[in-house]
Amino acid sequence: MPAATRPPRWFLDENSLGVALALQHVRGDVTWPGAPNGLIPAGATDTTWLPLIGSAGLVVLTRDKRIRTRPVEREALLDHDVRACFLTSGGNLDLFTQLRLWLRYWDEIESLVETTPGPWLASVTRNGVHVFADRTKR
Repeated sequence: MPAATRPPRWFLDENSLGVALALQHVRGDVTWPGAPNGLIPAGATDTTWLPLIGSAGLVVLTRDKRIRTRPVEREALLDHDVRACFLTSGGNLDLFTQLRLWLRYWDEIESLVETTPGPWLASVTRNGVHVFADRTKR
């Protein structure tokens, strides 16, 4: 039975829609571009959705490694108080492997969200969760 729908807390980028759907099914507090009653339309550019997600206080989970290295998008993340975790394990990970990695470190991610005010950017790898940028480390 699917989890009851709750106000969103987590936002997954379009690069991991399968993971978003799986998490929504078991948690009920996940959204994504094009989600029913969602904030972000499908196909929205990163620079369009970043301010909206930041102002909504959602936490971004993404596989998009490029967003953290593109200066305009990285600054948009930090300027809009976005809290974001980037799955940075090497190779092309299928959706099930991505889901397994997110869930392996879910408690650590939750703890980071609860204890560390934004903005921050964190990498999630097979070795754990590590904040690599925040207000002091741009």
